[in-house]
Amino acid sequence: MQRTRRGLLGVGAAAVAGLSGCLGVEGVEYPDAASEDPPNADGGDGDGGDEGDGNADEQVDGDDAGPVANEALAAATRHVVDDAVWFATEYPSAVETYRAAIREVVAEIDDVRDEADANDAVTVEMADRLDEAGRAAADTAADALEPHFHPRSRIVSRTERHVEELRTFAPRGDVDRFLEELSRMHSNFAAVGTATYVDEAFSREPIHNRLLDRLLYPLPDDPEERRRVRGGAFVELGLASRGFSAFSHEPYDDEEHDRDRIPRIYGNAFEAARREELRARLGPIPRSEDRTEELFVAFAARPEAGNRPSETFEGWAHELDGVPLYVQRYPDAATASDRLDEAIAAASTEGRAPIDPDATAAGSDFSGNATAGEGGGSDETDGEAATDEGPTRWHRLYHHEAEGERYGYDEHAGVQYGYVVQAGEFVLATGFSGDAWEERTGWQGRLADGWAVV
Repeated sequence: MQRTRRGLLGVGAAAVAGLSGCLGVEGVEYPDAASEDPPNADGGDGDGGDEGDGNADEQVDGDDAGPVANEALAAATRHVVDDAVWFATEYPSAVETYRAAIREVVAEIDDVRDEADANDAVTVEMADRLDEAGRAAADTAADALEPHFHPRSRIVSRTERHVEELRTFAPRGDVDRFLEELSRMHSNFAAVGTATYVDEAFSREPIHNRLLDRLLYPLPDDPEERRRVRGGAFVELGLASRGFSAFSHEPYDDEEHDRDRIPRIYGNAFEAARREELRARLGPIPRSEDRTEELFVAFAARPEAGNRPSETFEGWAHELDGVPLYVQRYPDAATASDRLDEAIAAASTEGRAPIDPDATAAGSDFSGNATAGEGGGSDETDGEAATDEGPTRWHRLYHHEAEGERYGYDEHAGVQYGYVVQAGEFVLATGFSGDAWEERTGWQGRLADGWAVV
């Protein structure tokens, strides 16, 4: 479902659902799967997004032919979580496979050069060997990295460019020119096998391949608006279930900007203290029993490169006031439904409402409740199935904290107000704040550009 407007909210919109304030739930602790954020391995990214891969209507439920709760949101969430898991688990071996494939080509070039030197003769068969080696490397690299990245065309084009020259000069017996081209081919392939090249071409810090597109799904159709949304996004990912974190945004052009004018972001994305703080704010929603993945996401505005060093952002990621989104994955939709029921039973709800700011502005009252005549049915309707008449409707859930954050601070119990919904095998939560739903507007901030607002 394509929203009619993206980026309705200004970059400076108040993200009341941020992570500030006094938090606490007496006697409750929510430990991570990993006690600390491990440093992220070197990686690189640069193929851009696979923009045709954001089909949020794709059904991936195996043989289950029954209805899927909020199917479009479930599919979009599945794409994001699956890609995040790939970066956390398979990326290191994938880039090592790529580099090993490139080393095989370089080794074959060395063998051909040694043979030509020893015999003072060159043949077309030598060029054919290198053509075969380059194409084999392209296949190996593609098997490892696609569809996340697309190395095949890069390797094939390099191979063809050099092999064409080798096939020109081999029949002429021009050993000198043949060896010169071998030297160029060697340098070219050695360069694309370095860690520095991988960091730029297949990056996971920052991630800006198709996962960025999936985080911002659905991107606008208009190319200029698409560039604006993509270029203005700064997303933090913390996959606590895998001990992985990363930033996702377009990289800064260090050729266009001096180093001291490029923003500096300290620390890792969604570090442990912030995860604990968000879990406390969510109250009964975190449910570890049977949970297979736990993903923390925060949507913020990407700091602009400064015109002067004194104007350039330099600080910690939490200072960007990203709006958090919390995702739990369970083995199946039935388990997710049970966990949501348990969370609701431990808290209180007041109807349902979309979190899409467009829908709230156009078809809801100030609190987010549906007005008369709006599609989507009553707030109290049973079931989670989305309709074609409007965006996903979330439970408006609230729970009491051990400490307040408003009038009496820690003298009186406070209430956290937010939104929670089931989508297939996922339970998602966002917008939790000490401010009630009807007392805040524009809380979505850059979340309005994210995949969950469908």
